[in-house]
Amino acid sequence: MLKDIKETPAALETLLKNTQITLKKDISKIYIAASGSSRNAANIARYFIEKMANMPVIVDYASEFAHRSVAMTQNDLFIPLSQSGETADVLSALKKAKDKGIATFAITNNENSTIYKSTDIGMLAYAGEETSIPATKSFICQLMCLYLLGLHLAGKQEQDLWKVPEKIASFIENCSELDSIAEQIKDFKNLIILGRGQNWAFAEEGALKIKETSYINATGYPTGEFLHGHVAVLDENFPVISILTRCFDDAENYPLAIKNTEEIKKKRNPIMIELRHGEENEIIASFITAVMLQLLTYKTAMLLGRNVDKPRSLNKVVEKE
Repeated sequence: MLKDIKETPAALETLLKNTQITLKKDISKIYIAASGSSRNAANIARYFIEKMANMPVIVDYASEFAHRSVAMTQNDLFIPLSQSGETADVLSALKKAKDKGIATFAITNNENSTIYKSTDIGMLAYAGEETSIPATKSFICQLMCLYLLGLHLAGKQEQDLWKVPEKIASFIENCSELDSIAEQIKDFKNLIILGRGQNWAFAEEGALKIKETSYINATGYPTGEFLHGHVAVLDENFPVISILTRCFDDAENYPLAIKNTEEIKKKRNPIMIELRHGEENEIIASFITAVMLQLLTYKTAMLLGRNVDKPRSLNKVVEKE
């Protein structure tokens, strides 16, 4: 897993150098169907695309999208998002979209995959092979693909994206402050991770990674929503991680996140851990937050003696619904 994380900067450089998007821009809205980490990447990027391109983005569990009535129009774009390009429920969702005659745009890490070959047009993540079952560099490359797509639809360029590989490499070499957080959470059975805006989607991804690798029952929530009932489960022995990093969203979300965190602490007095980094650029900060959560996950799992590359009950590709 650590090997994959350290290979992320090089993978992103390859992606940025090799990606060209040719896609019509008269799109009314975007549907993204994905599973697991891919769905979390879509939810993170949704904030970016909607703000940059002023276009609605609807993210759905592929397993749900494939088996419900979806109100789509001929000007919509459907994106099946899958690292392997062979995920069974994403394939089912793609079939539904194609049956409706909707334009399809694949984002995957495998140009020989069924999903990539079955769509009208596609985009490769260029992450290369991953050693570990939990997605790390492929997740961040998917996120970069979605950011590039958002810029394309907005008719804009963003040079800050080219700074991301170097920024990630530097963070990986200077992340020792995560050691103490890993020590704090490793012995608990349950964990809550909170975030506002984009950081809510990061909270879900962080929780998934911790479940996959450490087997801690971690759950991600929107910080504000957590106050609506969920806060009752907390006590002074229940750890809560609040992600308080800069993210691509409306500026008021940051002070609101701090206010909500203080209110949760006051109500139930849990073990409250604030997760921050120093990056202020809102675009670059998203990618640093992703790597920060991956490294925290890795460090926690290693303290527990887990096999981070081959967690129990998991396969790299889910080929059955």
